Amino acid sequence: MDLCPTLTNFLYLRGKYVQQPPLRPAVILLDLNLPGTDGREVLEEVKRDPKLKSIPIVVISTSSNPIDIETSYQNGANSYIVKEVNFTAFKIAMQIFEDYWFRITTLPNEPF
Repeated sequence: MDLCPTLTNFLYLRGKYVQQPPLRPAVILLDLNLPGTDGREVLEEVKRDPKLKSIPIVVISTSSNPIDIETSYQNGANSYIVKEVNFTAFKIAMQIFEDYWFRITTLPNEPF
């Protein structure tokens, strides 16, 4: 994956991200409109990799376009959140996200 060198290094534990024992993200929050990188391509790449595909990916985007939503789910997104424009509403949405994903949901814990 050469879409985003920092993300690639982090996910594959390269460079400054080499850790003993290796850490893996519990969940990836992914914007579709990353600077210099298309989040749709990142989603596809991560979900194609057998070592990474079990990491849940939550797309968070200002796009409420049904095509973006459907494509994200078809490519393996575990959830799709339309980003709130109002900061207070965004903060509340992120608190609900945190409660759900880190307090209620049981997440995979697979070693690399």
